[in-house]
Amino acid sequence: MVKVTIELYPFGNEKRKKHLGTAIIANDGTGELNVGNYKVRLSKFDDPDEVWKKGEVKGFHRLSKGPWDLLYLALKNIVGSRNE
Repeated sequence: MVKVTIELYPFGNEKRKKHLGTAIIANDGTGELNVGNYKVRLSKFDDPDEVWKKGEVKGFHRLSKGPWDLLYLALKNIVGSRNE
């Protein structure tokens, strides 16, 4: 499982940090050694356990791609191109 947490540190002050979002990316067990399939849950704001959106990444080539590629595909598949 991969967990990505986004936090805001007002004026760089870690003691005042605010949770902005969490992505949980978990292998769904249906892939192979070279290619994985993942379930993804996204949360936002105060409750990292409350699901905002969910989806999948299928056919991820995990031996040639890295964690940033996996996160990118998860966001692209679930949130889409919202900033065009």
